[in-house]
Amino acid sequence: MAKKSKKREAKKSEKTEDRLSDLPDSILIHILSMLCEDTEDSKEVVRTSVVSKRWQFLWMSVPVSLEIEIPDDCCFGPPGKWERHVLDYLNSTNRELHYWRSCHKIRKFSVNCDSSDTERFVKDVHLWVYFASKLANVEHFRLRYEGAYEFPQFAFKNTSWRKLDIQLGETLNPSANVNWSGMVSLSLRYMYLTDGVMEKVLSGCPNLECLKLYHFVDVHRLEISNVKLRKLIIDNSETDQCDLSLEILAPYIQNLKILGSCREIYLRNVASLVNAVLNFEFDCYIEEEDTLPRMECTCLKELFHSVAHVEKLELGPWCIQVYSYSSLSKIQNIFAIEFICLVTLIVTVFRII
Repeated sequence: MAKKSKKREAKKSEKTEDRLSDLPDSILIHILSMLCEDTEDSKEVVRTSVVSKRWQFLWMSVPVSLEIEIPDDCCFGPPGKWERHVLDYLNSTNRELHYWRSCHKIRKFSVNCDSSDTERFVKDVHLWVYFASKLANVEHFRLRYEGAYEFPQFAFKNTSWRKLDIQLGETLNPSANVNWSGMVSLSLRYMYLTDGVMEKVLSGCPNLECLKLYHFVDVHRLEISNVKLRKLIIDNSETDQCDLSLEILAPYIQNLKILGSCREIYLRNVASLVNAVLNFEFDCYIEEEDTLPRMECTCLKELFHSVAHVEKLELGPWCIQVYSYSSLSKIQNIFAIEFICLVTLIVTVFRII
């Protein structure tokens, strides 16, 4: 009888065997990674640690994406109620970051502070920047701060970031050399930059492949000597200011986009350029009416000569208009271009009620 009961128990154990846990770590991690394709699902991965001892630490090897969002409506409501709401959210977020630091890799970490009272969150944002730059292995760090926030000096030395996208509304001012050796993509938005700062930043990014500059001021000469940098985007399209006056020296870039309003743009030594998008317009006040057209034509003519060797050129509406009615049309033979893509003009009629 004893032998029969043992056989029954053996068969029962075979039926209840956890075959999923017997899979290799690489397969289990792949399965878990499909649970956290969205930032809201990242916590689900951590919960799998209670399945069994075999699963206890697997979540640490799963690349996750995290997001901290402080919406503007947090600062509205009855006195005391939204205060408690914000405080609870901050405490909960900071507790969660304590265990997320154990992750072997955080694919993307986003911080969005859109509050109308941004000053009250400066210390918290400082903590989150420290987490992203010093405590955790973050590959892509994205910071949006609707206010004036000084990017901390300790964050200028980080080798794990591959992508950095920051919006500060303040001057980017590294006091020492920058070390972002792992960086391949850098986006800087709505901030004050200088020629010296950009030189420091670019020298600290030897592996940079893509540079995007949105609505920046105080840079007048952008010299890019990074051999691996192939893509440059200058975008001033979402602002009414036209203070952008820029000279670009970039012998290695292959793809260039210039968008929005500006005062003047000059390209020097862009011999490697293959694709160019010129979808901008000169939009600034000149006292003498005749001065602006002459200035426009002169600058645009120089630009056309600078990109005459590219394979693909895309011209925006303003560039096409100036080109068509000016003497620039006489220089059309300088282009050795396979395709000229004209941006389609879309006129939207708004119904006024």
